[in-house]
Amino acid sequence: MDRSLRFQPGLAFTLAVVLSASGVSFGDEAEAPDGLRPGSTIEIPFTLVEVPPSLYSMIRGIVAPPTLTFRLPDDYSPAKSYPLLVYVPGNDGGPKGNIHNARTITGHRGWVVASLPLFKATIDRGEQGGGIIVSFEDYPVLAKAYRTMLGALFDRVPNIDRERSAMVGFSNGAITLGVLVSSHDDFILTHFKNFCLVDHGMFHLTDLHKSGAKEGRYLILVGDREDLGRELKIRQSRLQQDAWQMAGVDVSYRILEDTGHEFNEPQMKIVGKWLRDEPASQAEPPD
Repeated sequence: MDRSLRFQPGLAFTLAVVLSASGVSFGDEAEAPDGLRPGSTIEIPFTLVEVPPSLYSMIRGIVAPPTLTFRLPDDYSPAKSYPLLVYVPGNDGGPKGNIHNARTITGHRGWVVASLPLFKATIDRGEQGGGIIVSFEDYPVLAKAYRTMLGALFDRVPNIDRERSAMVGFSNGAITLGVLVSSHDDFILTHFKNFCLVDHGMFHLTDLHKSGAKEGRYLILVGDREDLGRELKIRQSRLQQDAWQMAGVDVSYRILEDTGHEFNEPQMKIVGKWLRDEPASQAEPPD
């Protein structure tokens, strides 16, 4: 697959409009022919022929092109390699994900960051949550959409360090990561080695003993503030850590103090430290 702008003038025009509207200037075309300039934010919209409707569109009953958004670091150079962080949002995922959260996790330098929507095969509004919760039956749709969308990003930015690249999911996004990893998605496990699941998805991490999944590094974050199912989430997070560590998988969990079902800047800083292998503070599990 090749979605390079030089071979798709129509898409190039769309991206140029997006960049211009966001205040990003291409400058000298010979200097940055694809708009890959330090600090630039780029949107890649997809047609419904290329990917299915997003969960956002299905839940809200509207037509919104599924869009991948990515940002280059302020120190970007095509001569260097950078890890990629993909943030997978919660709730209905929105039409474009949440690039702000991705940028907050890593900061403005050293990482390419991206975000993208959520996907489901069907919506059953009689289910818990009105049908919004991602499940294993949605894997074929998720796999196709994410392979297509992230594949376009890897085509556009080939200097990605896969060994350091990560995916972070919150709530429904964490479930999405659990489904992709536990289904042994070859594309995801080949391009990413670090996975952080925030306050959900711990019940979906299964079958990590196979190569690919076993070679990954996993962090489960769970808040300590009481709400429905909180004790079960904490117990399951501890169980996942202990069971998979016994099998030789790098899985750890951390309890976030005074935190409920939320993912704000203080929690994002903890994830950033984990990505950089820096010591955590409040996020250590109890003895």
